[in-house]
Amino acid sequence: MRIPTGGRPVEELGEFDLIEQLGRVLSPKAGSPVTLGIGDDAALWQPRPGRQQVATTDLLVEYVDFRLEWLEWEDLGYKALAVNLSDLAAMGAWPRLALVSLGLRGIERDREIIELYRGMDELARRERVDIAGGDVSKSDTVFISVTAIGDVPLNQRVLTRSGAHVGDVLAVTGPLGLAAAGLRVMQQSIPWVDGSPAMRRAQLRPVPRLREGRLLARLGASAAMDLSDGLLGDLPKLCAASDVSALVDAVRLPIPSAVRWAFPDWLDLALRGGEDFELLFTAPRDVYVKIERAFPRRGLRPPVRIGEIVPRGSDGPEVLLKQPSGVTEAAMPGAFTHFGTG
Repeated sequence: MRIPTGGRPVEELGEFDLIEQLGRVLSPKAGSPVTLGIGDDAALWQPRPGRQQVATTDLLVEYVDFRLEWLEWEDLGYKALAVNLSDLAAMGAWPRLALVSLGLRGIERDREIIELYRGMDELARRERVDIAGGDVSKSDTVFISVTAIGDVPLNQRVLTRSGAHVGDVLAVTGPLGLAAAGLRVMQQSIPWVDGSPAMRRAQLRPVPRLREGRLLARLGASAAMDLSDGLLGDLPKLCAASDVSALVDAVRLPIPSAVRWAFPDWLDLALRGGEDFELLFTAPRDVYVKIERAFPRRGLRPPVRIGEIVPRGSDGPEVLLKQPSGVTEAAMPGAFTHFGTG
């Protein structure tokens, strides 16, 4: 990781001077609904009439979710905001506001923290999100907690995990396994494999599928969620919420060729690796046809159909996997968990 030169240790600089510096980095966006941002006891914002609010929060902890020797501070800031915006994307929401809390050891340089916020601000400006405040405290390890708030029109259905119906198409908005491959490249210090820059970027700079989520909501997708814990970690949650099962065709999974060539366990990376932050969604067949046509018209990559929603028996599995061999069997759920039980 590149260490920014110069600057003062945070423990020497102090909390208030650091906040003052960050207030200069995070200037208000044009047309912002925020009327009072960083520097007071709380932020003020004016929600637009006719909208309903959506809120989410996520926590990244050093040695659990990231290692500072693997990434730049800017990457960490970008990703911390991106994973929260991905949750809003899964609901079909427009992101509006974010609050950020940091745990620091105190030995970090102020320039490192400013770079962290510059990475966040890069994505925030692209998606017109205001970072309006937060908190900072001393901690044994670095952590970053982001709360993101968005909204959707009152006349638009919010996408949830509980709307899938038997007969719906099951699809994803993009490739699977690329981010997990990027993590392995960094973990094992692999100097080069075909596609490694794309793998690392997928891990460090995930793209929240906000436009896709809003379009899915408008066109009538029945259920959605973002793929943070891997297909076989997240799909069972959607099935449980909707009281259905899913049949996944492994041959249809959009796994990049570079992942297949580089790793013998490429299928497991795609199924259980996690952190793809693509949207997993369901839609009635006629609606899916409209979605398939609408995405390219709006400059978006077409979604990929990976299976369908099927009835769930009283004790049947939540996910059935049709293997490349043609054999269909119950899929063992599995994903990354913070306490090693997944």
